[in-house]
Amino acid sequence: MEETTRIATRLLDHIRSDLLETDESFGLDSDLFAAGLDSMSIMQILLFIEEEFFVKLPDGAVTRATFGTARHLAEAIRRTRSL
Repeated sequence: MEETTRIATRLLDHIRSDLLETDESFGLDSDLFAAGLDSMSIMQILLFIEEEFFVKLPDGAVTRATFGTARHLAEAIRRTRSL
């Protein structure tokens, strides 16, 4: 499994089990904001990323576009890791 997909899958598992109530059709490219993502959820995801992936996203990466889908967020994590 490609690294971005692996990271996105782990993020989505966390989001679905701990933060948002979604149905089975909600996937890696589904809109997190449409599903109810809010500022508190974003803070919880940032903490999860630091604990799970040992990555602190730069302030400039904390945008609506980055948090739009699990895949977009995984891409930001992967890019930050490679810096």
